[in-house]
Amino acid sequence: MRGHIRKRGEKSWAVVVDLGRDPETGKRRQKWVTVRGTKRDAEKVLAELLAKAGRGELGTAPRSLTVAALLDMWLEVSRRRWKPGTAVAAETAVKTWKELLGHVPAGKLGPADVEKALARMEGELSPATCRYRFGLLRQAMRWAVKRKLLGQDPTEGVAPPRAPRKEVRVWSEEEIARFLGVLDSSGHRPAVKAFFRLALSTGMRKGELLALRWEDVDFEKGCLYVRRTRCHHTGGVHEPKSPSSCRKVALDAGSLECLRRLKREQAREKLRAGAEWCEQGLVFATRKGKALSVFRLACTFRSLCRRAGVPEIRIHDLRHTHASLLLRQGVHPKVVQERLGHSSVKITLDTYSHLLPDAQEQAVKALERALGGEEGRR
Repeated sequence: MRGHIRKRGEKSWAVVVDLGRDPETGKRRQKWVTVRGTKRDAEKVLAELLAKAGRGELGTAPRSLTVAALLDMWLEVSRRRWKPGTAVAAETAVKTWKELLGHVPAGKLGPADVEKALARMEGELSPATCRYRFGLLRQAMRWAVKRKLLGQDPTEGVAPPRAPRKEVRVWSEEEIARFLGVLDSSGHRPAVKAFFRLALSTGMRKGELLALRWEDVDFEKGCLYVRRTRCHHTGGVHEPKSPSSCRKVALDAGSLECLRRLKREQAREKLRAGAEWCEQGLVFATRKGKALSVFRLACTFRSLCRRAGVPEIRIHDLRHTHASLLLRQGVHPKVVQERLGHSSVKITLDTYSHLLPDAQEQAVKALERALGGEEGRR
């Protein structure tokens, strides 16, 4: 069962729910309701109508509500508040659940069915992926209970798959130097070289780097501003993942000079491209002005890692490497949190504290200095 909202006029919305085809005439059946108010008011009415349709209160039989139909309803209501990347991941998860349980009548779905489906999923996917997809199924079932589509949550009592915390992989200072040496001597375009250098020197997410515009770079103050991110699934640009992700990042002298060279080179590329140039104001752009491909960057990165003889980490691990480098140099975790755009310093410490194995020893030495050591206690 699906539904949608259409704007009809100033503060007027049409809410439409598709009820399927009439079994006798074969004609399409829809329920239309006009809502006067905000879009949020219309979305609330849509959710209520979808719930009524699922209970058979709009001319549909509640027994016909399958898990697949219920998941479609939940997806339709939920995707409006998700960012594109989240929506793509959720749609993939829902597709998996529909393949495993979609045919089951929603009212007859029980914990045993969920556990059996999970067992099959765990044989094919990683523990982290299984845990994430189970979490989405649980969200959908709890939504259905609140909407009175189900009497009880079939995931209740089912233990979430265990996903051991994955330790982040980072490079040492010597490995960073080797990588940068190979990067600088490579024949790659300045935009590609600058992308990897900035990933290391700022700790920015790859989506944030790919959405960076020249208007976000302040050469006089020696900093840049993270204001948007690019979804590699859809190519769309939207606000960062959280308010704390919108931030100011100070730049080192090397990164500033790298960006100045890139800006000069981009101006030359723009002249060569002529009418083919697509003006988007992007810092990291192709020869025609469009955003770099994250997939090509990943291939280039793997090749550079092999040439440098360093561990083949992910591009995202350059962010982790940046954080670990700062923490090992004694930079306060609060400063690291602000540079990374974490919502709290707890996230920073939980993610990177294992990279500081000598922190306890340093704390003891600091106490000894403050208290005067063994001699000071006598």
